[in-house]
Amino acid sequence: MERHADRPPRLAWWGANVDVVTGQSIVTRRVIGLMHASDVLSFGYHQRGWRSVLSALGSTVRLAGAVALGRLDTIYLVCSRSNGGFLRDVPAYFSRLFGVRVLVHTHGSDIVDLCQRPGWGRWARFFLSRCEVIVPSEHLLGPLHALGIRQVHLCENFAQPTPTTRASTHQPSTTWQVLWNSNVMASKGFFELARAIGALAGEGLPVRLLAMGRLMADEEMGLAECQQAVAALQRCDWFEWRGPVNRETALSLLHEADLVALPSRYVSECQPLAIIEAMCAARLVLVADTPALRATLGTYPGILVSPTDPIALQAALQRLIAAPETRPDTTEAARFAAQRFSIDRFDRQMAALLRTKGS
Repeated sequence: MERHADRPPRLAWWGANVDVVTGQSIVTRRVIGLMHASDVLSFGYHQRGWRSVLSALGSTVRLAGAVALGRLDTIYLVCSRSNGGFLRDVPAYFSRLFGVRVLVHTHGSDIVDLCQRPGWGRWARFFLSRCEVIVPSEHLLGPLHALGIRQVHLCENFAQPTPTTRASTHQPSTTWQVLWNSNVMASKGFFELARAIGALAGEGLPVRLLAMGRLMADEEMGLAECQQAVAALQRCDWFEWRGPVNRETALSLLHEADLVALPSRYVSECQPLAIIEAMCAARLVLVADTPALRATLGTYPGILVSPTDPIALQAALQRLIAAPETRPDTTEAARFAAQRFSIDRFDRQMAALLRTKGS
């Protein structure tokens, strides 16, 4: 097919379908929207099961045809960091060897782990060192550079615009409300948080936990066990379960919260949307003391706790509830966070990356 020499780069995207709502899928949908829809090739695949294999094979065939016909300049690759996922992404990586620019967007801290695994790591470094890599968190820059991956762009995630929120120094309510606004996984520290709040409520402190999100399995707890554990919590009067909610409801719950907590030890945790939205809404935040979550906070006055010490988590919560004078003022920090994680800033950075023509 004939093309004009001065046309903009022909774009495509490769990655898991974005029908399941996660922080990664929200960002991916935004990037796809920045591309010119009439001129973008889509090589999506299903995330799990035999449909994933078949859809990935179909995308591989279509990608090979597009590369052979010279119909493609840049692939935006939303990469997987598991061994099987990396293998599934190899066709997109391989197109780099045929002159296609490959822009790899990673959403997990375990991209470093992938590059260091026996066997798989060698191939990951081989391909990633020839591509351009986008990371959402500053803490990944040094480790990737040390692995020989030099073309790394920092583009932090965004928070959806929210209405003006009440100041962090609002009049205290009768009951202190802790909000969980992430998907529920054992490795994110949800059940340690619930046990800490349950213990404080048992001591007579006015505190409750309100949780929303999807229940998900991880390496620590299967889905059935997770469902049973949440069902048991629903019998407690200090716990309220909302499950998956729409955007309007999520924002309403966020603005009514006193604290947003994410004491996560999840290996992929990078720059969680739950925390950046809480920062932009001037909420108090409590997170695990990990490189990823420290980088997410930046200068925001959050509370850091050990991801492996539930006693320290309970003590930190107790101080915040019982001693209002220890709570940091987040009003000014929230204004900076709103600029740092603005959609306009994200759109400008990402659009510039997509428009660049590779060699």
